[in-house]
Amino acid sequence: MKIIEIENINKFRGEIPTGMDLVVYEKGYLPDDGYVLYGFDEVGMFDDVLHQPAYCFSGGDDESEG
Repeated sequence: MKIIEIENINKFRGEIPTGMDLVVYEKGYLPDDGYVLYGFDEVGMFDDVLHQPAYCFSGGDDESEG
């Protein structure tokens, strides 16, 4: 699985890459334990659940996996 970190979600400009999900998760933990968002309009919805929300794109194929 490929992970693309989003350094600052508030400054991000672009789209969700094809075949990937926008994920919010607790910083310091695995994105697999986070929540899939259906769009950028859902950014901030989990701020009351997560102490340090982090965002990434997750999915697709990682060429390094065999």
